[in-house]
Amino acid sequence: MQTYDVLIAGGGFHGLAAAYCLAKSGVRTLLLEARGIGSGTSGACAGRAQACEGHLDELNIALVRDGLKAHETLQEELDFDYEWRKVGLLLLLREEGMVRLWSERSSVLTASGIPTGIIDVQSLRKAEPNLRTDGLLGAVACTEGTLNPLKFSLALARAAARYGAQIRRDSPVTGLEVQGRRVTAVKTAAETYSAGVVAVMTGSWVNEITRMAGVELPIQNSHAEAFITEPIPPRIYHNIGVADSYETIYGKSHAVAFGIVPEPDGSLYVSEAVASTGDLHDRSTAWGLAAMARAAAGFYPFLRDVRAVRTWARPTSIAPDEEPLVGWVPQLENLFVSTSLLETISAIPVLAGWMAMMIQGQAPPRPLDRYAPGRFFPGIPQGAGR
Repeated sequence: MQTYDVLIAGGGFHGLAAAYCLAKSGVRTLLLEARGIGSGTSGACAGRAQACEGHLDELNIALVRDGLKAHETLQEELDFDYEWRKVGLLLLLREEGMVRLWSERSSVLTASGIPTGIIDVQSLRKAEPNLRTDGLLGAVACTEGTLNPLKFSLALARAAARYGAQIRRDSPVTGLEVQGRRVTAVKTAAETYSAGVVAVMTGSWVNEITRMAGVELPIQNSHAEAFITEPIPPRIYHNIGVADSYETIYGKSHAVAFGIVPEPDGSLYVSEAVASTGDLHDRSTAWGLAAMARAAAGFYPFLRDVRAVRTWARPTSIAPDEEPLVGWVPQLENLFVSTSLLETISAIPVLAGWMAMMIQGQAPPRPLDRYAPGRFFPGIPQGAGR
C-alpha cells in the first residue's frame, strides 16, 4: 500500500490548487482524478473571476477581493500563462427592484474594496453599441477577471508536480476503507493508498465518494449548459450578464440566465441554461441550446447570423444555505471536503492556501466555521475531525 500525508480526490480547481499549496509546503501529496485534469465542471466554465455577484458577508468579500489581487502575480508564480486579464462586466438591469438592490450592494462592495456602480441606459449604449436596450434600466458596472480554465487547471497541476505532488489521471476512487472514525485506505481499480488526511474535492461528485465512508452531505445539483460561437470581429466589448441571474435560475426546473464572455480569439462563450436534476452527466440538450440562442439574439440581434460551433454541459453543486462546504466532515476524524464555492476562480488562490493550513493542523488567517460541513449535522460536535 502506497502511503501519503494527504490524498486529494478531484482534479478541478479545488483539488489542484490545494495540491499545489500542500506540495509547496513539503507535504507528501497524491491527487486522484477520475478522468483528465480539468475535465469536470472546472474546465467547462466560462473562466470568469467574478467580483461583485457573491454574498456580501465579510469572509466572502475578503476571499474574492484578495483572490483577484493574487491572480495578478499567480501566473508568474506558477510559471504558466493561463491567459489572465481584467475585463469590464456589465450586468443588465431589467426591474426597478434590481436597481434598488444593486444600489445597496454597490455601496457595500465599493466600501469593501470592490468598486461597483450603476450606469444609465445612455452610458450603456455607448459601452455596448450593438446591444438592444429596449426595456433596460441601465447596468451594474464592475471590473472582474477572466482566464482560460483548462490552462489554469494545467498550470496548477504542473506547479504541484514540480513541488513533488503525485497526480494520477484516469484513476476514479472505487472504495474507502474505514476503521473506527478514520478513513484508512482509498481504493482505485489499480491501487490501494493510505493517507493521514483524505480530502474530497470533486464538486458535484463529492457524495459519490463520501458515501463510500457512510457520509451523505446535503448537496443539491443543477445541470448547466453553455455554447461557444465561431470567431467573429469584436462587436461585444464587456462580459455581459443579467443582474437578476440568480433570481432567474434558482428554484425553477428549467431556466435560462443570459451571459456572454468574449474570448481572446474572437469567439463568444454564451451561457447558461440550467435544469434542476439529481442526475450527474455531461450531456447537452436541444432545449438548452435553443433557449440560450434565443436569449442571446434578443439582446444582440446580429448573433442570429453567428454559428454555434460546440456546446457542453456539466453539473454544479450548491448547499441548501447557499454557502460553500469547506472543512472537516464531523463523522470522521481525517475526512476533509471542499465543494459548492460560488466564486471559485476568484477565491481559490486564497482559499486553497487556507485549506492547506487547515489540513496541516494550522489555523487559517480567517476562521472558516461559516463553511464547516458540521453545520448540517447539529447532533455531532462542530469541532470533530480537527
